[in-house]
Amino acid sequence: MTVDLSTVPLVGISAVSKQIITAMLNPKKVLSSDNGLPRDWRGLAHLLELNGEIMSLLVSHSDPTTYMLTMLEKNKKNITIKNFQTMMEEMDRWDIIDDTEAIFQNDAVKYLEQQQRAQVSADLIDSVDQEVLTLGDVHRLSQGLETQYYDAFLLYADEDVSFVNEMVQKLEAEYKLKLCLKDRDLVGGVAFEHEAVMKLISERCNRLLIIISPNFLKSSANKFFLNYAQALSIEKRQRKLIPCIYESCELPFQLKYISTLDYNRRGLYNFWDKLHDSIKTSNSINTNNITQRRNTTKEVTEVKDILFDKHDNIPQNSQKTNETSKYLQQKNKKYTIAKINDAKALNVDSKKNKTLLRWEKITNWKMKQTKQSGQLITETAIQNLPSVDNLDSLDLSNTDIYENKKKNLFSKFTKKKIGIKA
Repeated sequence: MTVDLSTVPLVGISAVSKQIITAMLNPKKVLSSDNGLPRDWRGLAHLLELNGEIMSLLVSHSDPTTYMLTMLEKNKKNITIKNFQTMMEEMDRWDIIDDTEAIFQNDAVKYLEQQQRAQVSADLIDSVDQEVLTLGDVHRLSQGLETQYYDAFLLYADEDVSFVNEMVQKLEAEYKLKLCLKDRDLVGGVAFEHEAVMKLISERCNRLLIIISPNFLKSSANKFFLNYAQALSIEKRQRKLIPCIYESCELPFQLKYISTLDYNRRGLYNFWDKLHDSIKTSNSINTNNITQRRNTTKEVTEVKDILFDKHDNIPQNSQKTNETSKYLQQKNKKYTIAKINDAKALNVDSKKNKTLLRWEKITNWKMKQTKQSGQLITETAIQNLPSVDNLDSLDLSNTDIYENKKKNLFSKFTKKKIGIKA
């Protein structure tokens, strides 16, 4: 690849090229060129149009050629490698041109590559960098997303890494869980690694999954994170710890009263399913849904009490349906009137309060219509009731016969009782 040397400045040549030029121009030449220029550094100084003061310094300098090249770099004069070769032609220094041709080409290629790399700049680090703790954060923030959250942080001993690999493969590949491992996910250069892990456990991971083994208990760092997670569980009232027994050992005091999962247990005990369910269980309960269900249940209970005569204010007679409707209307009316009175007390002119007042008129009109229809229903129901005149009258003429039968029965019972005693 041949590079146009007219696009590369002379200051862009390498140190090796400068040494070759210096070695060939510093020695004084007796013979001059055809145009009368000295064929050494003096001819280069003349072509560069240096003043007399600088020339006096160059005469006494031990390396005048290097001094001139350094001066050109400081003054940022636009002299290219091609310009330098033209000067050497005027000085009849074809030997320098021939010896430096290949070197100048290499220097030009490297210079242009460096210029191209300089066009691409790294992103400036800002405050977001403080939130970047894992490799997932790096990828998500580059896409404009929030930081990465995980189902569980996996805490284990280095000696149990083979079982950890099996667990990661099982939970992430088959159960589609998102795990965080310090050795795999933590970015390099994080200051205070323990503090970063604590932030991940408390803010970005739902659970702390602990692989219990004799090797785990030998690590002071693991014990520290265990105590920290237990304190979080108490403070936030959450089930933060999930201990998994990989090898039998004496459990620490913090785990003796916590339900554990045993990897070595067999039978109907499915370790992986239980572990998945334990991790995925929600941390909190949606209290809004529970409150809504309770309110709905309360309303249904009130209606049931009304329909089945369990409310004290509902009379038990043949007009139950009509009375129930009136009760519900009165209750709704009281609630609406209370809301309207509150609105009047606050601000009558507001748009919302005007709507409430309009609703009051509509409610009163509907109640009148309901009363009228209720009266019609009641009158129809009364008309369909059986007449009292058609009922059979009570016959009280046989009262003496009933009293005689009662006396005879009592006398028979008394005689039998006396016979038994005899």
